[in-house]
Amino acid sequence: MWVFADLPLGQAAGPSYMVESWQRELRLLGLEPRTFAPAGGIGGHRRDDEQVIFRSLHDVGYPGDHHARYSVLGELLRARKDRPDVVVVSTLGRVGVLGIILAAFYSIPLVMVVSTDTTGATAYYNPLRAVWSGGVKPLLLLTVSARARRAFLRRPTATGDQPDRRAGRLVDRTTAALHADAREVVLLSRKGLPTYGALCPDARVTVLPTGIDRLPAAPVPAELVWRPGALRMLYVGRFAPEKNLPVLLHAVRRAVDQGVDVHLALVGGGPLRERLAVEAARLGIADRVTVIGPYPRGELGGVYADADVFAFPSVVDTQAYVLNEAAHERLALLVSDTANGVVEDGVSALVVPPDPASYAQALGTLGDRALRERLGAAAQLRARQLGEGQQCARLADVIRRAARGPADASDGWDGAVTLGAADLWDGTVPAAARPPVDAVSEAVPTR
Repeated sequence: MWVFADLPLGQAAGPSYMVESWQRELRLLGLEPRTFAPAGGIGGHRRDDEQVIFRSLHDVGYPGDHHARYSVLGELLRARKDRPDVVVVSTLGRVGVLGIILAAFYSIPLVMVVSTDTTGATAYYNPLRAVWSGGVKPLLLLTVSARARRAFLRRPTATGDQPDRRAGRLVDRTTAALHADAREVVLLSRKGLPTYGALCPDARVTVLPTGIDRLPAAPVPAELVWRPGALRMLYVGRFAPEKNLPVLLHAVRRAVDQGVDVHLALVGGGPLRERLAVEAARLGIADRVTVIGPYPRGELGGVYADADVFAFPSVVDTQAYVLNEAAHERLALLVSDTANGVVEDGVSALVVPPDPASYAQALGTLGDRALRERLGAAAQLRARQLGEGQQCARLADVIRRAARGPADASDGWDGAVTLGAADLWDGTVPAAARPPVDAVSEAVPTR
């Protein structure tokens, strides 16, 4: 199998963690992933049996974009003698589009994993620039794939309330075209079902969260110094517009005004780093906000273990792997989205609207240590049931099913795959009142 990723391996980002996990776990299950990914810079080109790493430019299409440099024709010629049983595309970008083109051109079964909320991100980034970043690659796909052409020309049905509806429709049409040849579409949470059920009416859709294991124990970084006696609120991740991080700063200001002693640590990196520090100073809470990092993922265990609450106000993440990492350390979760399988309001997390007043009120509630411990214990239980080994085994089943193709190969594949109760597992973990199970399966309508 070939895996196509649009973030460099080793980068502090969920999709990179996911692909690295696949490399380890799928080999243990008898599959042989060969990964195609950008290098993260103009150097570092590599080509061997396990990896193909492309030279890349940075921030061409949008902040965080890795603009991989390669020849589609050259890759098509190389693939003539060396074709995989399955192509798996983990993220949509230039490298992901290459995987889709190869799958369409050579009729290789295609599995699409939706690890980025493309439609939701249009509220924060210019979708026209993002599409332009692909250059002629999407046009080449339309040339080689009749399915992609038909999907692009269909009237889009998933456009939400984006400020620019024309741009939203372009994203919908492009997304539908990019997924048109997929036999299997894997979503990391249920939140994508309405969108991808509409944009991918011919694919079998599986809701399958990525497995995240507990991080190794690590010392607390010297830079992480908490205010004595304060409630320790932690965020780990990118400092980017879609993460809603100003909500946390303003929530701290409100909470302090309401008599809540709280300290916020923002750990990571990104384009908003300096702006967050300036905003904290403007609000008069610079002594209650620590901005540090980024750190290698293997060094984050001590960061999580030293906090009381993990806050995550983003509403556009497909899963948010950091929630699983925080849950493994028994942290109470304060979030605004229920996409992640470890989140259940009032059981393992507090789910509140993404505004400062709601977060400030929740911080007052989380001053109760017994409540934090109860939420953290439930979150930890759920995280343990979503480990890398279990989830990669379920992904391997999806990949093998795609390789097998339709039940009657003589009929060809028309995309009309009937969903069965055993086809989908959405990561649902039973509440404490219900007996534990190893997996929960259910049919999800996608048409």
